[in-house]
Amino acid sequence: MSEQDATKSTPGAAGDDAGPGRKPARPMSEREVRSVSTVLVKEARKILKKHAQRIAPEPCEAIRESATRLEQHRDAGAWSAAREEVEILDELLHQHASFARKGVVRELVENISIAVLVALALRSCFYEPFKIPSGSMMPTLRNGDHIFVNKFVYGVQVPFTTTVVGQRIGEIKRGDVIVFRYPIDPSEDFIKRVIGLPGDVVRVDGFEVSVKRAGTDEFIQFERRKLDEPCRDELGKQIVPRCTLYEENNGDRAYTVRYEPNFDPRTGGPAQRRGEWAVPEGQLLVMGDNRNHSHDSLAWTKVVEAVAADGVISVRDLRDLTPETLFKLTRPDSTISADASYDHVLYFAEHRSPKHGVEISVWRAPTLGLDTIYDTVVAGFGAGAEALTLDSLFEGSVGFKTQQQKQAQVARASKAITGLTISEQGEDGFDAAIKIAELDAVIKFRCGIAACNSRELFARRISNLLDSYIKDPQQDARELEIGASHIRYSQHWTSRGRTSDKLLDRSFTPSGEASGRASTLRLRAWRDTDEGDEFLRDAALRSVGSSTSSASAVAEDGIQRDTWLASDDEALTLVSSYRTAGISVMLECGRQLCADEARAYELARAITAKIPAAARDRRRLGELLVAADIDDWKQLPEEAAASSHAKKYEFDRLRLDGTVRSERYSAGVWVQRLAAGEDAQAAMEALASGLHEVEASAEVAEGGRVGATNSGGYGHVFAIPESAVVVRVDCSEGLCPTREDAKRLAARAAEKARDETNFIDPHAERPYPYVPRGNVKGRADRIWLPFKRFWLPIR
Repeated sequence: MSEQDATKSTPGAAGDDAGPGRKPARPMSEREVRSVSTVLVKEARKILKKHAQRIAPEPCEAIRESATRLEQHRDAGAWSAAREEVEILDELLHQHASFARKGVVRELVENISIAVLVALALRSCFYEPFKIPSGSMMPTLRNGDHIFVNKFVYGVQVPFTTTVVGQRIGEIKRGDVIVFRYPIDPSEDFIKRVIGLPGDVVRVDGFEVSVKRAGTDEFIQFERRKLDEPCRDELGKQIVPRCTLYEENNGDRAYTVRYEPNFDPRTGGPAQRRGEWAVPEGQLLVMGDNRNHSHDSLAWTKVVEAVAADGVISVRDLRDLTPETLFKLTRPDSTISADASYDHVLYFAEHRSPKHGVEISVWRAPTLGLDTIYDTVVAGFGAGAEALTLDSLFEGSVGFKTQQQKQAQVARASKAITGLTISEQGEDGFDAAIKIAELDAVIKFRCGIAACNSRELFARRISNLLDSYIKDPQQDARELEIGASHIRYSQHWTSRGRTSDKLLDRSFTPSGEASGRASTLRLRAWRDTDEGDEFLRDAALRSVGSSTSSASAVAEDGIQRDTWLASDDEALTLVSSYRTAGISVMLECGRQLCADEARAYELARAITAKIPAAARDRRRLGELLVAADIDDWKQLPEEAAASSHAKKYEFDRLRLDGTVRSERYSAGVWVQRLAAGEDAQAAMEALASGLHEVEASAEVAEGGRVGATNSGGYGHVFAIPESAVVVRVDCSEGLCPTREDAKRLAARAAEKARDETNFIDPHAERPYPYVPRGNVKGRADRIWLPFKRFWLPIR
């Protein structure tokens, strides 16, 4: 084909007819000619280089010559000639090399692909935008913030892997805010602040964070400075109550953190973030700046099949084999790891200590009389008791004289008190009997020496107690604040119950109207009350001016053995304690009816016969004595009886048993599951390294060890081949006073360890606190939205 023929056949050339109904093509501008000519020349030479063998020689030469001429016209600036040559070369390529030319769709796809690859390269290696999904990093970052993450600063991460190339470009530092793949679910991205680097040991105790850096021996606590500005919600508008901002310094980095001390989202209660974490090589420990609302290293757990040491020795086993009943299970912080083949638990007994205990007993409008109850309480103190005033207990106190509010409280309490007797019980603390005539109440208060270590402190607790009681005399004892805030207590409260279920107070006279004591028969019976049989007996006898030393013990057939007879000119009084039935009876028979003891004994026998029924059914308490039992005597109406039936019974007691946790009352269990081929003897030696005076012993299992513990007890280490585990069981001297006691506990563990279903938990939650270095995507550098915080650096 000649050059002229090619020129004439090119559509759209100058002078061509555009065809009927078609507009002539617009001539290209010089700029367009320059751009198109460059592209066409490049395309033509690329086609000739790759596909010349597929094009006929003559068209191939024509394409080469046309491309040369077009390049010459372009370089010479001959734009008219170049315009014509563009059309000639384009037609030649269309006719003879269309198979090698890119279509519109292909060109578009290639351009988009290139753009995507470039974007991915930038996103993977340099910067990536993120949106903050929560408030865990407040106040540094808010929910909805848009940030840029620098992905080059720590080296280049190979896309879709955890491999990092060029880590020496920059090292992760303490205090950096990083974006990383969540270790438990790598499909999620998290953003937190780096607290611990590989080799560090991080200690958290409430608000305090300390780090023992790799290669050092001492913990360095992060310095904090309280800020005056308030905490705000995620929108930055409303002030959050009970929340504090601090500026925290982690090495050379300073940033702001916030604490809400009364809230922990994991427990729904007070925040208690405590523990130690040793950061392994290649790992990081991270925390959110919003410390009580951050799901971070301190909270992450993973469900795995794991060894559970509490399956080898449980609380039930300890209750069965030791004298204690309440235990607290802990897993020492040093064992926080993802090792599912090892577990270590410690049990601390809630050992009751009388020195730490507090107890209060309250009588309200006592049926035996205010003075009777008060005097009976005082009599129980013994010879060392002394009558005092509340003010006298503060003598010699310098601090009390400057505390006007406390002085006013003591003055109110002193005004209410009409009788106060104190008894010092040495190391056991103090006892007090308090009489409040205006409220017709008696209070007995006991405070152990650990809770009340001086007279002044005891007096302060009395004034606090009375200040609360005077405001509402009918409140239960359990509502009164009597304990010390620094002591752990287990509470024991004796419920008051209804008076009709606990007390029968019934009187009879010949006329059915109130009369003198000599012509009245009165029965008072207590059922399942908590004052105690002896106290009720002594108080009942005291109410008629008698006691066990002056009354006569009754030994009559058909009458309870523990019965006492007191007599005076007006009446005979029988006081009986039916201990097995839980009933105490006081029968006061006027001389008009009981001229001699025989009649009183006759009534007592009738009552004794009905005691078993009343013990079984509280509703039958009222059947102990009815009008039919006394000829021609009539029962007084209940409202006219000497003791009216209140809704609640008059007495209740609150006992707060102070407990102590110490190594003296503790037990420890270690369980190591052996891997295939692992040496059991080496594992036993490792577990036994914490014992002293270790010796071989087969008393629990063949090849075992026994030694002394730091708490003065005994520890046994042994292997169980059937389940491929090594076990160590320690028992302190408080729980296991003898070696035989410790052996029994270890033998129980050995028995249970033979069945792995006892100690393998298929759904155990184990701490998973660390972020692998390869999961880190980069450092959060800048905020770019919202605009009011645009390009703000992230501290």
